[in-house]
Amino acid sequence: MTGYEIIKRNIEFSNPDRIGIKFQSLGEGDMTRIYLQRSKEYRNKDEVPNIERQPKPYTDRPDEWGVSWDSHGESNGLGQPVSSPLEDIEEQEEYVFPDINAEGRFDGLEEALQKAEKEGKWVQFREAYFLFERHHMIRSYEEALMDLYIDEENSIKLIDRILEYHLQLLAKINELAPGRIHSYETSDDWGTQTNLQISPELWRKIYKPRYKKFADAVHSYGMYFELHSCGFITDIMEDLIEVGVDMVQINQPGLMGMEEFGNKFRGRIVFDVGADIQSVLPTHNKELISKHIQDLIKHWGTPNGGIIAAEYRFPESIGATQEDMEYALECWKKYGDLKN
Repeated sequence: MTGYEIIKRNIEFSNPDRIGIKFQSLGEGDMTRIYLQRSKEYRNKDEVPNIERQPKPYTDRPDEWGVSWDSHGESNGLGQPVSSPLEDIEEQEEYVFPDINAEGRFDGLEEALQKAEKEGKWVQFREAYFLFERHHMIRSYEEALMDLYIDEENSIKLIDRILEYHLQLLAKINELAPGRIHSYETSDDWGTQTNLQISPELWRKIYKPRYKKFADAVHSYGMYFELHSCGFITDIMEDLIEVGVDMVQINQPGLMGMEEFGNKFRGRIVFDVGADIQSVLPTHNKELISKHIQDLIKHWGTPNGGIIAAEYRFPESIGATQEDMEYALECWKKYGDLKN
């Protein structure tokens, strides 16, 4: 089977030969990920864009959303937002979103697609920061949380603008490459270590119908919808399945409880999952890494598919090493054969 067929069959639970593999930084896997690029006008003069890598924010000036970033000395991570552009949510009409159609946004797209097609790869487009994450980057984390509870009307206006941005971007990539991009990935980190960052009831009131609208739009183009979400998200898993999220990307599977979580949700949604970045990978313990990966395949996957093994792109930021990542990949390949 080609990489495309492996991913598709895992998503559809239609008997792939093995689990999917997504270790792009190690040069292995079934998937090519492509990212929206900075506009040509905004780039440094000597910058050469690479559509297969997420552009790292500059630290000497705000990004195109007006958000300032600090790398905190990290050499390989994206850094953290440290200032936000919209001080007063009632003045949001004056806040201008980046232009999706600006020159340079999709530089390298055709070349990346041709390469992926030649190699038989699944193609996934990623634009990070969905409804909640982009809200709190625009407003700051503290202000965004207060917005939701004390100014719901203006919060919804801003959230709907963010949703419209993603809908326009979805339409654009399908205009540029109809049928050649197979899934759309974005991110909202909803969990803390023990629960959601907002109440499940508020999530269902504000976000659930908008997630469904976006999932329906993704599916209307014949694509699949993937959500990255860190932390403890058990409280909204049923909702994510109900609205049509096809894949959920999880970096901290240990928070959810391996067997209990798997018993509830395996076979109903695809888990794009890596070895836990808090309790497993940073230990450098090969026996622990091996057992953890075997347990994930056993409890979160099915004999008919449902697992995509994910790398963590910034191992140094969690205290892991290249060797840890290479060993995790070895274990995924060793235990991910679904035909034996």
